[in-house]
Amino acid sequence: MKYQLETIPVWDAFREDSECPFCLLKNKAEQRYLDYYLGNSAMNPETRVELNKTGFCPEHFSMLLKKRSPQHLGLITHTHMQDWRSDLDKRFPSSGGRSLFSRKESAVSAYAAHVEERNRVCLICDRIEQTINRYLFTACWLWKKDEENFRNFMAESKGFCQPHEARLLQMAEESLKASGMDAFLVEVGELQRRNFIRLEEELHRFTQMFKAENSSRDWGTAEDAHYRVIQKLSGRMTEH
Repeated sequence: MKYQLETIPVWDAFREDSECPFCLLKNKAEQRYLDYYLGNSAMNPETRVELNKTGFCPEHFSMLLKKRSPQHLGLITHTHMQDWRSDLDKRFPSSGGRSLFSRKESAVSAYAAHVEERNRVCLICDRIEQTINRYLFTACWLWKKDEENFRNFMAESKGFCQPHEARLLQMAEESLKASGMDAFLVEVGELQRRNFIRLEEELHRFTQMFKAENSSRDWGTAEDAHYRVIQKLSGRMTEH
C-alpha cells in the first residue's frame, strides 16, 4: 500500500520530550478531526452522507459533546438519527403485531451483530487510523533514508508506547527490505529496553517518595512517572 509522506509533523513530534511521538501525533490528529466534523465541512454533501451512515464511537461522541458546539452537533446527530430510524423501519416492518424475528435465535443474533457493528464504526477513528499509518510510514522512510541523521535522533529519543511500537514494527515489515528490517528490529529493541529501564527506575523512586523518611527529598523526574508509565504501556495520554 502506498502512503503519503508527512515529514514535518513527524520531525516535530520526535523533537518533543515525550514517551511516544506517535501518541502526540494521534492526539493532535484527534483534535483536528473533532474540530473538522463540528465545522462547516460537515455540511458538505459527500461528508454528510458518510457521516449519516457511519457516525462516531461512544468515546468520540463524548469528546464532541465536550467541544461545546451544540448547534453543529445537533445537526449532524439529527440526520444520523434519521438514518438509524430508516434502518430500523427496514428491519422492523409492520407485521400485524407479529414479531419480525418469530423467536428465531439466529435472526436476533444477526440483528444484535448488526447494531454492534454500526456502533463500532467511527469516522474519527477511521481518519486517525489512516493518518497514523502515514506517520508510521514516514518514520520508517526517514529511518531508511537517514535524512538529517534521523536514526541517531530516534535512538536518543524516549522510544514508543507499546501499541505504537507494535504498529511501527508492522509498518517497517511492510516498507523495509529484509536486511533493513533486521537492523530496525535491533535498534528499536535497544531503544525500548533502555527506556523501560529508565521508567522502572523513575516509578520506583516515585513509590519511595511517599515514605516519611523521604519527604524532604527531591522528586526529580519521578513526580509524574505513573502517568508516563501508563502511557508507555497503553498508548493513552492523560492530563496531569
